[in-house]
Amino acid sequence: MGDLANTLLHPDVVDAMDRPWGENGEEYQFPRTGRPYTHQLTAWQALLAPGFQSVVVTSGTGSGKTECFMVPVMSSIAHARRTEGRVEGVRALFLYPLNALIQSQRERLRAWTGPFGGDMRFCLYNGMTPDQAKSEMFREAPNEVHDRSTLRDNPPPILVTNPTMLEYMLVRAQDAPILEKSTGKLEWIVLDEAHNYVGSQAAELALLLRRVMHAFGTSADRVRFVATSATMGAGDGEAKRQLQEFLAKLAGVSSDRVVVVEGERHIPELTEAVTDKSADRALQALTAIGDTEARYTRLASNALTRRLRDLFVPAISKQGFQPLSAVKATLKTAGVPSGDEDALRWVDLLTSATRGSGRSAVPFLPLRVHAFHNTLNGLWACADPLCTSRLGTELAHDDWPFGMVYMEERRRCICGSPVYPLNSCNDCNETFLRADFSNNGGVRKLLSPVPDEVDEFSLDRDPEERDAETESEEAEPLQGSRTAALVVNGQTR
Repeated sequence: MGDLANTLLHPDVVDAMDRPWGENGEEYQFPRTGRPYTHQLTAWQALLAPGFQSVVVTSGTGSGKTECFMVPVMSSIAHARRTEGRVEGVRALFLYPLNALIQSQRERLRAWTGPFGGDMRFCLYNGMTPDQAKSEMFREAPNEVHDRSTLRDNPPPILVTNPTMLEYMLVRAQDAPILEKSTGKLEWIVLDEAHNYVGSQAAELALLLRRVMHAFGTSADRVRFVATSATMGAGDGEAKRQLQEFLAKLAGVSSDRVVVVEGERHIPELTEAVTDKSADRALQALTAIGDTEARYTRLASNALTRRLRDLFVPAISKQGFQPLSAVKATLKTAGVPSGDEDALRWVDLLTSATRGSGRSAVPFLPLRVHAFHNTLNGLWACADPLCTSRLGTELAHDDWPFGMVYMEERRRCICGSPVYPLNSCNDCNETFLRADFSNNGGVRKLLSPVPDEVDEFSLDRDPEERDAETESEEAEPLQGSRTAALVVNGQTR
């Protein structure tokens, strides 16, 4: 990185990444002695070359795609800072499809723009951005624009938002000052997770970008576009041409101005000889080695751990995957325990050993786990504190005022008592059951609350399964007046 200062990158940017700002800044340190990945350097050279080239970056998850565009954007703003002083007006738009992805960039932006002392500012603009922020927020991070009022009065050079918020910004009268103060200054548009834009979404985004050009008083031939994705593969010449066409059509530029940058994993070969052929107690012995580098050496000389590593190497190099069942099969062949937990312990062991330290550290097996799970639609609990179904479970405790807990909606507990949705207060954290209090001809009773809307996920379930559940549940009368009720510690409120 030090060699790139003054030759490719602005030296102030290299210094800022070497000494990042803030309490958590060390997590984002990119030292002067550190080396960028090949695809990062290729993207920087393309984006900072004369003219206005655009780039598609396709590389695996966690391979540093964000640096591919953020570093050259900061370098260009640092050059403008030298000539203009405090830079005002939006120079770069970062578009993310999800608010969670927008929020994930806050710490990195704070760490790298902080050393500029407020001269290189950014704003995360979404539905959660307040109109007015407390003054201590600006003292905490003077390089971040925390509210809409400041954004409109003094637009920062980096604006991180989503396509929906950008649509609002183009048409809302109160956001007009952002556009007015940024006229002719927009030079960068970044489309992260670009694989989300297909079909009608891609068409809508293409039209939105053309409106952006008009609103910001610029044209596509004066803007550098960057699209990143971990799932769009490049590969052969035809695939690269399709990626060029993809960004060219989105941005409204010529495809010969689009450079495709592909990141490929380099997996170091193991040079150690296989001297340890133990398998039955290898997991326990190797896990006991505290030093990660010593563990790396032992793993490299063990026959079973090398077989497990070799299982993943072709998948990693092709950005593919291996299911856990493949690990279990390899363990079973070696005659060692091969359950799910055993397989995960072996994977933990192989990924915990490294050679070297910092950015130059080489893991024995560089993996990311994609764990798929079902999200809960809610929790339901039996209203009877003497519920017999909870006996023998951790719910059989004096501090738990209700009965058995269920993860699927139902009307009756196994013990026969009614079941209601389980809720908790956001302020005091007290747990309660939500019900409806019915008064039907003088007969008063608690009923399961009527849902406000149809559960769309339940409509996708098998009709026979839904019908069987409906028949097994006791139908509750809907006549009469209903009022909301809470069941707290056995009391109805």
